[in-house]
Amino acid sequence: MRRNRQTSRSIFVTVGTTQFDALNEAISDPQFLTHISRTDGCGAFTSLTVQYGRGSVVPFDRFNRNDTTLSCDKYQFKPSLRQDMEGADLIISHAGAGSIMEGMELCTAANKSCGRQKKRLVVVTNSALMHGHQSELADALEAQGHLYVVRDPRELLQEDTLRRIEAFDQVPFEGGDGGKDFAALVDDHFGFDP
Repeated sequence: MRRNRQTSRSIFVTVGTTQFDALNEAISDPQFLTHISRTDGCGAFTSLTVQYGRGSVVPFDRFNRNDTTLSCDKYQFKPSLRQDMEGADLIISHAGAGSIMEGMELCTAANKSCGRQKKRLVVVTNSALMHGHQSELADALEAQGHLYVVRDPRELLQEDTLRRIEAFDQVPFEGGDGGKDFAALVDDHFGFDP
């Protein structure tokens, strides 16, 4: 069944090649699924696709689909996530540098082509990985307005978090900050001299 692109809104969630079960649990929680599928207030999403990586399989069976038109799909890996990211109105990603860069690039391209805020990138940091380095990168890019950071996956269960995400006005990422390339942006944030 093909949905009308005017009324169809989709979310794509990726954890890359890592294991991020806390994020998988949050986005498969019936509370989150109910919030995103509501037609009043924030939400009104009609599909959710999750790339769950090396983590546990996403348990969508806890969600009562009788009350909603939300379709849920999941997979472990694909050779490329680009098509799923391009098709999503909201990308929820782990804070891996590659996923962040691809998400920012696709959001910028999509929002320029439609002339309005259509696609957003939300990055969920995983404090259990690599001594919190993901938080530093995500925070630096959030300070520039290029993405919205969620520091604990359970924040996604709160309706006001989803409202803030919906209201987030993402700044286009033009390949750097003020003419700097991405490496210079990271060096600047961490205080390295070129």
